[in-house]
Amino acid sequence: MAISYGKQITFSAFLLQDIIDPSDELVRLAHIVDWERVHDRLRPYYSTIGRQALPIRLMVGLHLLKHKEGLSDAQVAVRIRGDFYWMYFCGVDPESLIGVYHQLDSSSMTKFRHRIGEKGFLEVQGVIREYLLEKRNIDPRMMTTDSACLEKRIYYPTDSNLLYRGRRNLLRGIKKLQELGVKRVKNLRSFVRRSRQVVITMAKLGKDRMDRIKKATLELAKQASHVANKSKKMLSNLKRAIRNGTVSNLGKAKRLAGQLKRQIEIVKAVIRQARARFRGKHLPEKIYSLHEPDVVCIRKNKTDRPNEYGMKFNLSVDKHGFIVSHESISGSTHDAKLLDPAVKRWEEVTGQTPNQVNGDRGYHQSRRKPLSRRLQRVGKICIPTTGKKKHPDCNRAWFKNGQRLRAHIEGTIGHLKARGKCRYKGRSGSKIHLAINATAWNLGKLSRVYL
Repeated sequence: MAISYGKQITFSAFLLQDIIDPSDELVRLAHIVDWERVHDRLRPYYSTIGRQALPIRLMVGLHLLKHKEGLSDAQVAVRIRGDFYWMYFCGVDPESLIGVYHQLDSSSMTKFRHRIGEKGFLEVQGVIREYLLEKRNIDPRMMTTDSACLEKRIYYPTDSNLLYRGRRNLLRGIKKLQELGVKRVKNLRSFVRRSRQVVITMAKLGKDRMDRIKKATLELAKQASHVANKSKKMLSNLKRAIRNGTVSNLGKAKRLAGQLKRQIEIVKAVIRQARARFRGKHLPEKIYSLHEPDVVCIRKNKTDRPNEYGMKFNLSVDKHGFIVSHESISGSTHDAKLLDPAVKRWEEVTGQTPNQVNGDRGYHQSRRKPLSRRLQRVGKICIPTTGKKKHPDCNRAWFKNGQRLRAHIEGTIGHLKARGKCRYKGRSGSKIHLAINATAWNLGKLSRVYL
């Protein structure tokens, strides 16, 4: 799809300039963002041939406003057509949204994310960060870091629910292959009626409930195992049908076969972890979601929610609260191992080593191992020690001020998480969500404090 460039101002756009308030937050931010630099950074993701795509400024602006307001793709596509300030920020007018950009909808947002991916949104974040560094709004001398969990929008993970929905997903895959001309496997049971009875019986309260949960879960595992084995035979029938040439749509059949194979592996893993749990065995890598198998359980020891399900990330801010760098973490890595990579990332984006690093006691470095060369270059490390023995500098003014600044990052993390759970699929989707959220936060803080 070809890139779309700017167009001549229309009559409706001319009238729009007289309607809006110049002191509005979005109007001021529209003049601050270097849209030409954003356009140049994202230019390589577009082609020079084909139908013209929607403008880069329009799509980037919609994603920033979406995460700033905590809306969905469909809500954003509707609101842009009725909010003049959104139009001004995105560089469009009512006439263009009705005419040349009439195809804008929720799918346009999805296609744009797939087009530029995580790297593209990091480029957008870099443009905003470069502006903040040029205007000296970001102070690279003081670094505060903390980790949190970016929650995914998934069902609460129980083995019984995963087994029930996994069996249902396998049956849907088998049905789609049958519609393409693949021969049905023999002696396939769907367990539609029986599985509902099992789930209802398990959900009832009363005496011997734990025994009923165990019995029902093992029966659901048996049903899912039967359907998974038949799904493997269905894949064998597909190969035979491809050789015989009886498949109506070969490309779609291969795509469905890949999806079905992946679902079989996930369901088999859920069956193993369900049976192991009742045998008293702990499996280190569990499946918490069928469509998000990379989700991990982050233990936060909170009163209302002790466990959070998603992806762990590390956030670094300056003393003013601007997000300077962030990094997604695979698995549930201890915070002590994240300090050195966080300082490295800080140096890459700011060009200098921080004079002071603030963090909670989870980032404490063991005295048994020497500090890395990168951490040795840091002037002061304001991190409390673990155990009963206090830090030798805990009563000094710089240490107390550093811990006060460290507490400020909790509010930043809370605001980012309050904008909703991540709806984007996969690890790349989580990284995109985090990059857009961080960029929207910096723009919002810039407008609140400095404009």
